[in-house]
Amino acid sequence: MKKLIKAHEEKGAEVKANEKPDGAIPGYLLEREEVNRTKILSNMVKQKRKEKAGKWQVPISQVKPMTEEEMFKVIKSGKRKRKEWKRMITQATFVGSNFTRKPPKYERYIRPMGMRFKKAHVTHPELKTTFYPVSYTHLTLPTNREV
Repeated sequence: MKKLIKAHEEKGAEVKANEKPDGAIPGYLLEREEVNRTKILSNMVKQKRKEKAGKWQVPISQVKPMTEEEMFKVIKSGKRKRKEWKRMITQATFVGSNFTRKPPKYERYIRPMGMRFKKAHVTHPELKTTFYPVSYTHLTLPTNREV
């Protein structure tokens, strides 16, 4: 909170350059006489980013992390059922509108049809209102990992 107050006070502050050379000033040094606002501008940009990020912040402390045993069921494959590298997802998952399955032989994560969703119904904790339907892309963070 103290940092926020200090950043707000710095917003309107103007810092003058302390150097005053004697005599004629070259053209490339003329700009140094003007007000130095670079630090203030960078702080303002950082503050805007924090505000935008905070606007859609989810209360992470209330979200319970799931164990791998809760999320996946091990599927045995192969002629003798010895291979255990496949996993079936047991919870609801969000997939894109252009989702296509890989060939079953090479599919590591099996998503059953009943567990695949393209849209979600989101209930706001403070407003006690449900928003229908919300695209899943706004709910997730962008990652490069394919599940």
